[in-house]
Amino acid sequence: MPEVPTAHTFIPVPASRPEVPVGNDHAAERLADAHQQFVEHWGRMASLWGVPRSMAEVHALLFVEGRSVNADELVLRLGISRGNASMTLRTLVDWGIVQRTHNKADRKDYYQAEQDVLTLFSTVIRVRKQREIDPLLALVGECRKAAAMVPRSGADHETTTRAGELDRKLNDIESFVSSANALATQFLSCEGGGIAALFGALEHRR
Repeated sequence: MPEVPTAHTFIPVPASRPEVPVGNDHAAERLADAHQQFVEHWGRMASLWGVPRSMAEVHALLFVEGRSVNADELVLRLGISRGNASMTLRTLVDWGIVQRTHNKADRKDYYQAEQDVLTLFSTVIRVRKQREIDPLLALVGECRKAAAMVPRSGADHETTTRAGELDRKLNDIESFVSSANALATQFLSCEGGGIAALFGALEHRR
């Protein structure tokens, strides 16, 4: 039978392991893992917004690095083609969220992402407003003009009813998009301090 411990029985307790200090190599590895996780998650999330995943990953890498990076490093670290990297960087520069500089020493272009978050998102909102909201408002306006030209006099009841329904639907879309456009315009009209104050007020009301 196994021995039953008594009050005088000595039961050895395993010695606790001393804590191993985290070295620079280990810390750098953890930091690299955090960077990689952000890049991957940012790419997956952006694809849900209709942004190409490779473009989002390039921007995410430039953002977390916070330094100038050339296309060769992006190709190596993200596993994308040079053509994809060049096209993506050109688009990000056009958007205004990445700046390009030329290094005379190695004759290469280097790219650095905007580091201020408010400026970054303000720029994205401004570009998407110009490319999506403004054209949509113009399109809906043209459709409403076309619907208004449908003759009501002499038309049968079904045609008149459908024309009225179309006008109502287009009016609802125009009202909603106009409200979103006004909100975006008001947001963009604020300077950095005004935006921060607006966010602070919203946070205070929660």
